[in-house]
Amino acid sequence: MIGGPGMWPRTPGCIPRPGPASGGVPDAFLGYACALSGRGACMARCREAARRTLGGDLHNGRNAVPTVNRPTDGSNLGDVIKTYMRAHDVATHGEMAVVLGVDRTLVSKYVSGARKCHDVTQLRRFAAAMDLSPSTFGLMDEPDEAAADDGLASDVNERWKATRQVLNRNRHALSKAAADLYWDPIRIEGTTCITVPGWMPEQPVDLNAIELSWVGESAPPPQITGTAPEATRYRGQGQDGQPYNRYSQAIRALAKPSLFENRGSYRLLGLSWDPSGGHMRFGYTTYFDMIDTCEVMAHEIAAAWASRKDLDEKVTLDALPFRQHVGDLFDFQRRTILPSVNTLTIRRAPEGDSFFLHRRGSAHVAVAGGTSHVIPAGVFQPSGIAPWNMAGDFDIWRSILREYSEEMLGNPEHDGSSGAPIDYYAEEPFRTLNEGRRAGKVRPWCLGVGIDPLVPAGEILTVTVIESDVFDVAFKGMVSRNAEGDL
Repeated sequence: MIGGPGMWPRTPGCIPRPGPASGGVPDAFLGYACALSGRGACMARCREAARRTLGGDLHNGRNAVPTVNRPTDGSNLGDVIKTYMRAHDVATHGEMAVVLGVDRTLVSKYVSGARKCHDVTQLRRFAAAMDLSPSTFGLMDEPDEAAADDGLASDVNERWKATRQVLNRNRHALSKAAADLYWDPIRIEGTTCITVPGWMPEQPVDLNAIELSWVGESAPPPQITGTAPEATRYRGQGQDGQPYNRYSQAIRALAKPSLFENRGSYRLLGLSWDPSGGHMRFGYTTYFDMIDTCEVMAHEIAAAWASRKDLDEKVTLDALPFRQHVGDLFDFQRRTILPSVNTLTIRRAPEGDSFFLHRRGSAHVAVAGGTSHVIPAGVFQPSGIAPWNMAGDFDIWRSILREYSEEMLGNPEHDGSSGAPIDYYAEEPFRTLNEGRRAGKVRPWCLGVGIDPLVPAGEILTVTVIESDVFDVAFKGMVSRNAEGDL
């Protein structure tokens, strides 16, 4: 286990306890887990070290730190209308009704707050009528779906498909090759994940001690996108013989996985740690914004790796013009960083502790296909497309809860395709897990943030320790296979 700045120290002689099928699980996760689950002599030593470092008991920290601001949830329609009327000298609600294309009485109700608009399509129309971005109401811009054809039958596309297969079949080797390109970040021992000191706290942090703040539209757009000239060669060919505008279009046309949808998401814009906990700043982005940059970087290194004449030859940055163009992977302004929330789940029981892995099918997912991964894991994004989802789901714990429901119980209604808000207090398994958390039987911790250098989208690293009596109730219907792979 790495010591020094940015990593939680492990006590001398501490050896992570392997669980069932432990191959491929980061030592970083297991080293922290031994203290957090609290079993065995080694774990007792780590637990005592954690107490000293934290200045208290690991069961503390149940009082949530409030979120600073939230994404817009669409409830601001009345205020937006009033602002528009003042700015454009619209004197009456009748005149405003003409602008919006609705009845005057409806405008009056929106302005007074007597009525809310919960129709995503209507909110989008209102934004267009007032010449505003859909994000004014918490909606993402319409994705660029141009050239969503089946692709041209060409040598270019055949090479693209072959490179994509190389990427999916050799992700571990390619991640190692990507990590070897960078000498300055910290390599998290036992993994290919890299990080920097400012991204890792000195000890695990209770999720309640992480403050999320919302920047919204005030954040500058990323300097790098997947439309850069250096990325052109990796975007395949449409029916017109021209490269697709975006890498996500090439995936949709040439190698679409079963789960591949563009959704509004939370872009990481700032990160810091101090004795009080963590602070993360976020703004708007979309899933395809991340795909169009990060998957291009992965495709590029797969192409260079496959073209080596000598198997011992290392891939260098000289062969990776787009990765050179991106530059510093830890620069929040340079490109879109859309982190996933990756959680090692530990079931703590008298007969022994266990954890779970997920074999992600390369035909089912666009990112990390063909790898064994901690479960649950998912992109930090809302549960649906509606603005109230963007606002209500701006919470790391809620993201973990939904992934538990989707990945461990196979619940499609919590997979992010619905616009209806989720009742986290009444629906299962959320109710059981939240009650367990209040009782101290479910304890989620954040270990820091890292980057997979192959697909550098960002990874919020977490551990949840669940007592067996709560786990067995919450996951009574646990599946062995889900829409993304096998458990």
